[in-house]
Amino acid sequence: MVLIFTDNEILNKDLNKNIENSRVVYYPDYILEEKEANVLIATLQPNKYNFKDFMFKVREKNIRVILILENEQIPELKDALFLGIYDFIFDPFEIEDIKRKVAISTPFSEISKYIEKYLN
Repeated sequence: MVLIFTDNEILNKDLNKNIENSRVVYYPDYILEEKEANVLIATLQPNKYNFKDFMFKVREKNIRVILILENEQIPELKDALFLGIYDFIFDPFEIEDIKRKVAISTPFSEISKYIEKYLN
């Protein structure tokens, strides 16, 4: 099951239409209670949890996260990497980019440049 949790209703509908076995969700608690989800596609939208706490709880459930981010300068990128979130889509993007990311996770070699930035 792929959960879609973005702050963009048009994107939600497009993703739901184009990604098999997906569901749009609107509440973070639903994600934390979901038993069958294995992928979460999300943006950095405000909710009752802060980003790091929420993503920790999601990752604790072994849910793979694909983050849609504005750019590489987002401060939450460091926390995401620390939590083992290695699948990022940076704006601008196409629905096909997200479909590919759902099918094939990002290899470490592609995200190592972000990790290296924070190690130095």
